[in-house]
Amino acid sequence: MTDRIPYIKWRSYIDEITPADHRIGSDILLIDNAESLAQSSYEPFRVDMTMALIYDKGWADIRINMRDYHVEAPAVIVIIKDQVYQPIAHSEDISSKVILMSSSFSDSLFVNMGETLPLQSAIIRDPVITMTNEENVFGQFYQLLLNVMSSPRQEYKLEVAKHLTLSFFYGYSNMKHEVQEVERASTRQEEIFNEFIKLLETHHKREREIGFYAGKMCMTPKYLSTVIKEVTGRTALDMIEEYVISECKALLMSTTMNVQQISDELNFPSQSVFGKYFKRLTGMSPKEYRKNL
Repeated sequence: MTDRIPYIKWRSYIDEITPADHRIGSDILLIDNAESLAQSSYEPFRVDMTMALIYDKGWADIRINMRDYHVEAPAVIVIIKDQVYQPIAHSEDISSKVILMSSSFSDSLFVNMGETLPLQSAIIRDPVITMTNEENVFGQFYQLLLNVMSSPRQEYKLEVAKHLTLSFFYGYSNMKHEVQEVERASTRQEEIFNEFIKLLETHHKREREIGFYAGKMCMTPKYLSTVIKEVTGRTALDMIEEYVISECKALLMSTTMNVQQISDELNFPSQSVFGKYFKRLTGMSPKEYRKNL
């Protein structure tokens, strides 16, 4: 099988739009105009870095792990590694920035915080924090990071960036805690949804039937689909198909694998079955989709 080149398109695009004074190697990168990233493709892609999007003005509609969010500035969104992200739309006056952190960089920060799982679970459950203008300090964090990267002094740049970014997450964690203090406790339906998404992330390449996921969760397919519909407005089957198609598109966009190899990777019985599945959900064949890119 041809070696995969995961995320090649969006990562190469980020490299193109990130000047030297906005990055420290590949550990941490800053983008002043996050809309340029969104406009590079409105297709979903799997994130291989931690992303913090800071919205200063306007609104945006996005999708993270199959869940839709409407974001009104000022706001902060954190998307962690391996989540599926898709920009949907935004206002004409949108103004936003993005901080990108490599896995090794962000992992070291979470370990230092001593609360990796609670914070990551909170981010997965609700990645968006909306603030008042008076509460919006995250733009200041961004500017401090930019000052560090733009400095001609090279020594300790990475260490300083780590401490500043750690402060960013402490501030995020504190605000997340304050928000959760006044929010209602997670309902059983939300717990079922989160468990379903975790199973979907693990098994979507092999399993596309509702019965498999319902069995893992010790419930009937009808009940699972009803709960997912109540939480998201879509059925469990809709979400399974959307997740699989997102993976198909990511592989077609971001790897050198041919259609047969992608069919095998996603456990379809044949390339023909894969092609019909893809065309039913997208209106075009896998080859047509790749050609149109």
